[in-house]
Amino acid sequence: MDYVRHIAVFLVAAALIGIVVNPTASKKMAGQAVFVATNVTDFDHGQTPYSERECPRSRPVLTRAVANLDDVISISPLGGVTAPEEPLPAPHIRINTKRSTGFQRRQTTVFSPAKADIIAIERRIDRAENGTGVSQSWTVHFSVCQDIRFFLSDLDSVSEEIVTRAGGVKAFSEMTGPDNTAVETQIRVRAGDVIGMADGFDMGLSDFIKPAKNLVRPERYRSNPYTTARVLNTDASLIAAIEHDHTRAQCPLDYFSDGVAAIWSDRLGDSFGIRKAKGDNACRAAVLDLDGAAQGAWFTDASLNAAVSRVRAISLAPDTIDPARQIFALHGRLPSLSPDMINLTPKQVSARQRAARDFLTFEHGKGDINPPFALTEMGKTYCYDGLRANFVGPRVNGVVLLRVEDPNEEGSGSVVGDTQVRVQSRHELGARMRIEARADALSCSDLEKPWAFTGNETLFFR
Repeated sequence: MDYVRHIAVFLVAAALIGIVVNPTASKKMAGQAVFVATNVTDFDHGQTPYSERECPRSRPVLTRAVANLDDVISISPLGGVTAPEEPLPAPHIRINTKRSTGFQRRQTTVFSPAKADIIAIERRIDRAENGTGVSQSWTVHFSVCQDIRFFLSDLDSVSEEIVTRAGGVKAFSEMTGPDNTAVETQIRVRAGDVIGMADGFDMGLSDFIKPAKNLVRPERYRSNPYTTARVLNTDASLIAAIEHDHTRAQCPLDYFSDGVAAIWSDRLGDSFGIRKAKGDNACRAAVLDLDGAAQGAWFTDASLNAAVSRVRAISLAPDTIDPARQIFALHGRLPSLSPDMINLTPKQVSARQRAARDFLTFEHGKGDINPPFALTEMGKTYCYDGLRANFVGPRVNGVVLLRVEDPNEEGSGSVVGDTQVRVQSRHELGARMRIEARADALSCSDLEKPWAFTGNETLFFR
């Protein structure tokens, strides 16, 4: 496109010379020349969209860091374990900035990591109980080539120039309501262009060249989350532009040039930079559903989808920083785990309530006591004890029973008239799991076998 730039510059120069030589020259001519010069890099002036270009095979697609490294304390692989009220799973990474003052994080400039097209921008407004808007967050979606897309989300602001080129906020359409809007765009950016500002943000990447993840129920991760948008007659192309296929998620760091990837991978760790990610595959930003076992994301309703915002789901998975540690990310979705079971004094009411909604960790055991979630089998009941809220929080005074149901077991099929129809494949019904916290035993060895549920268990679905 350099020749186009040269032509534009020549036209501007010619127009300006004409005005100097002949002050009465047409202002329209000069205006047209300036218009060409300032718009030759716009996506809508004859350039082939990156989404229609073949992806490079021999060089990285991301060439520039997304933030100044001096502002970054760590990069957390989120994987399938996220904080309460956040959707599960989260197959991307979180860029954590250093502290500024007190508990506040430092604001950092967010850059485009590549030559790309911004194909959509989302805007969310968070409101206080009285309805006053207290904050807003932005997500910017990019296309690098035919098969690779990425997004930068949880930005505190987006460049005014980008918002203006998108048509301004007035051009945004409602997705799930007036506080969640988006706009489809055609904005060309270069590596290093300023996208916005954030005190920490997420980055996710989808690669449609590589095979899809072999998930238990892949349809849960592909369905469109914006059902309300369809009701609101939002353009289908806009909905498609902001979809993120979890089955195609890859670690973004693997797509940077070697120098950037090496430096940034060295920052992989927890959100405070205290624990460093262990293992060869330290990024671990992927969905971890494991067929036939308890490991992975589970939902409180058989009809829920993984891509829905604030979905009611739990996750049983290895810690993304240290996979030798296992995490029950229940987030208050297990009613049988009451605050009374948290080993804190009765006066610490709020602390006990928070702990009961936090994630639980435990030390590996053997056999049917405290096995890693990946080693559990359908049709067997397991017991977990020595549980602790968070990694260093209070102990849980009780045990947790877990069982992944086998649809082919007697009593697990559907009933038609007087005849029980055995399910030939667990995929026909979907996997189900029962979990119950029991306060009548402090350790699994204290609980009489065979371990059984009392009717107070919670049923989860794949």
